[in-house]
Amino acid sequence: MKNRNMFTSGTAASLALLIGILSLGATGCSRKAAAPTVTVGSKNFTEQLIIAELMAQVIEARTDLRVQRRLNLGGTMICHTALTRGEVDIYAEYTGTALTAILKAPVDPNPDQVYEAVKQAYAKQFECEWLEPFGFNNTYTLTVRSAFAADGQVRRISDLRGMASDLTAGFTAEFAVREDGYPGLKTAYGFGFKDTKDMDPSLMYKAVAQQEVDVICAFATDGRIAAYNLTTLDDDKGFFPPYYAAPVARSDTLAKHPGLRDALAPLAGLLDDETMQKLNFQVDEQKREPSEVARDFLVSQDLIAAPSSK
Repeated sequence: MKNRNMFTSGTAASLALLIGILSLGATGCSRKAAAPTVTVGSKNFTEQLIIAELMAQVIEARTDLRVQRRLNLGGTMICHTALTRGEVDIYAEYTGTALTAILKAPVDPNPDQVYEAVKQAYAKQFECEWLEPFGFNNTYTLTVRSAFAADGQVRRISDLRGMASDLTAGFTAEFAVREDGYPGLKTAYGFGFKDTKDMDPSLMYKAVAQQEVDVICAFATDGRIAAYNLTTLDDDKGFFPPYYAAPVARSDTLAKHPGLRDALAPLAGLLDDETMQKLNFQVDEQKREPSEVARDFLVSQDLIAAPSSK
């Protein structure tokens, strides 16, 4: 009996130890699963993917937050709706897009006034906050082949007036319907094109270079403008508003995770138009992954540590 009691006591102790170990393991798993998470979203074109990765990677490096990526969601309204519904916590938006496409406000050429207007309206209407802009202005611009511009002496959008009825334009789906796009442009300049084609942003630069269309609605920070020897036309009537990109976040997310604001702060003013063009070029023409391009840029700016080599 004595030996049996000793065996029972030893078994009980072993079981208790085993349960304790399992409990610690379970607690560790629970802590890992319960780690706070923020969701970063993006629209469906190269620049947005790069910016989303810039935000995601600095958050991962400078906070204890986990980042869920919901990239390539779609156009402006899809991303905006996802933000207001809490399906994403943050994504990058453009001031002119927010002003005209979301708020349905008149075009304003003053970049500071536009930023303040959208910042105040988003806080009041959507409980979302505009953080400091990244520094570049990705305005729309009508763009043609450089040879076409030289032959026709086309330097300004107004110069297209006498020939527009013979030209075919390639526009993104958004540009074709937005008031800061083709509908407003026709009103401001007093002419329209013979035909328009709905084109994916990734295809329209090559399309105009290969003469499949005559003019496109390019983005000023796109590296393919130089790569395909294209010329951007001067917006001589000042139709397009400023499109400064900035992080837009849910106010409740910023309140819940105070470190998020500080983590993103170094991105403010970090990117000028030329820098953004180069980053876009690396993805579009050199076929690098947006995550790699973003990582290398952040490492070059000493904002994250270089990955360790194994």
